[in-house]
Amino acid sequence: MRTHARILLIALAALVASARSAGAEPVRLAADTTLTLPSGSSFPAPGGWFVSRPNGLLLLEDPERQLKVAFRESADSSASAAIRDAWQALEPGFSRAIARTVAPPVHDGWDELVQDNYVTTAQEGRMCLALARRKGATWLVNLVDGPVATLEKRSAQVNTAVLGWKPPGLRQESFAGRAAHELDAGRLATLERFIEDARVRTKVPGAAIAIVQNGRVVYEKGFGVRTLGTSDPVTPKTLFMIGSTSKSLTTLMMARLVDEGRFDWDTPVVRVYPPFALADPVVTPRVTMARTVCACTGLPRQDMEFLFEYAHATPESCLASMRRMTPTTGFGETFQYSNTMVATGGYVAAHAAYPAAPLGAAYDRAMQTRIFDPLGMNATTLDTAIVKTREHATPHGRTLAGEFVPLPLEYEAGVVSVRPAGAVWSNVEDMSRYLMTELAAGVGPDGTRIVSTANVLRRRQPGVRISDNMSYGLGLMVGDDHGIPMIEHGGNNLGFSCDMYFMPTQNVGVVLLTNGRSTNFFASAVRRRLMEILFDGREDAAPSLAYGVQQEQEGVLKALEGVSTPPGRAWIEGLAGRYANAALGIIEVRAASTPVLDAGEWTSTVGEKKEPGGEHVLVLTGAPLAGLQLI
Repeated sequence: MRTHARILLIALAALVASARSAGAEPVRLAADTTLTLPSGSSFPAPGGWFVSRPNGLLLLEDPERQLKVAFRESADSSASAAIRDAWQALEPGFSRAIARTVAPPVHDGWDELVQDNYVTTAQEGRMCLALARRKGATWLVNLVDGPVATLEKRSAQVNTAVLGWKPPGLRQESFAGRAAHELDAGRLATLERFIEDARVRTKVPGAAIAIVQNGRVVYEKGFGVRTLGTSDPVTPKTLFMIGSTSKSLTTLMMARLVDEGRFDWDTPVVRVYPPFALADPVVTPRVTMARTVCACTGLPRQDMEFLFEYAHATPESCLASMRRMTPTTGFGETFQYSNTMVATGGYVAAHAAYPAAPLGAAYDRAMQTRIFDPLGMNATTLDTAIVKTREHATPHGRTLAGEFVPLPLEYEAGVVSVRPAGAVWSNVEDMSRYLMTELAAGVGPDGTRIVSTANVLRRRQPGVRISDNMSYGLGLMVGDDHGIPMIEHGGNNLGFSCDMYFMPTQNVGVVLLTNGRSTNFFASAVRRRLMEILFDGREDAAPSLAYGVQQEQEGVLKALEGVSTPPGRAWIEGLAGRYANAALGIIEVRAASTPVLDAGEWTSTVGEKKEPGGEHVLVLTGAPLAGLQLI
């Protein structure tokens, strides 16, 4: 599952600056603050961070002083010179080798974009990069250097600052004030050609899309095949897993239970389900029902626990695991995505409706009776046994070489124990009914009110910020796309991806389902092309698609660089054996004719990677988690 396909986690660097920071001594910001550089460019800096001005550049450091994000304006003649000078100001003698340079097509008023990613090792666990954006003769250079774990925790704050840093006079494309065109046959034919071309070029096995406009479905179609190597076509009836888009349905169910008076959004979880507890007894009673689904409690995502050791996991064990968890940031301090916390909210809400039932059964029943049946989502289910009897897509993972390969359906079972966060199966026919209900503020497709307007809209109130133009609500992301208000939530499983979004002011909603892992780039290209068609936007989708395909090919070559497959016989035989971890369970490395890692629930081929410092690490080369490195 993913936070969101479009959260531009360029991994990134952050900006810096402070008209108030005159010296090099760091000053801690008491609250979110707009900082301005000499040219007049400005950005929102997060409260709690330290700001200073060493050697003429602006430097932000996270509250723990582990992550450095620098900002520097430059009149250098090239990106490489601007980046070099910025590093020398931040860290004289900086000499890390560049692992990869990318220069994507310019958009939104910029004249040039360049990003350098630097060589680091798995043992370091660091991220080091530079981002240079040019407007006219001025380069805006961002540097970032720090632990990957810290960057992951603070990525939303970094994104907000970096993407919010804009020079005076930057004129970004805006659709504000425009009305969406009616999607007539000609416009839909243009979109359809682009979708199929993009699907083929990105090698996505299969996809299905539905578009709702002005209260009716104006387009539904399947593309490609349900399973690679077969001719079974994808249709609008084909079932896919929708991943984290399930969260939006879960919070709609919760909204209906609030309408019923079972609890309120501000009700403490322990009042609804007394066994709930976090590791910190002081924090536990402060977790409300809304906070379980706001991505704002400071709990980090711990997905590997349910991807590695899930054979015996249950909803009850999911909630019990919360007793070992402690927030790593304060409530509302920064966006952190926790599938287990969302699962807790869904299960506890359902428990309020069916207190005598096991948590999983209660959730399944609450979703069926409060959402699926009232909305007429007759094919949508949480039961894989039912899915197997119906037209469904096969999940496809990726190898280290970037190729899609079919996965056993059982590989997706890891998400079952946290199913409110990402285990719904649906098709575009059913999801279009959900979109119509959202666009009608809680009135179902047949005209019956399902959820009160107040509680539908409560889910869309902006909460913690994700980037400069996006926030998280309750199981929904709230923002705008080039001036058009946008509500959305995507999803990723091991072998499926989903993009769901709707524009309330335009009465347009879209769902795109695919049977491939991390097909977010394909989905982003389709979304951009649709926005161009709806609002007469610049035709950026086609060049961005071409560039993305090229970059993906180069990325594959980079991922394979230095990886020996099969690994050296003596080396892999020295690693062979069983390994145990309290959180991840037991894995076994087998030095067979084709060496594999066996996690119990799934297996993967492996390779041997030589790090720049000479160390050797085990890297997974097969699906479902190709690229994962084990030290």
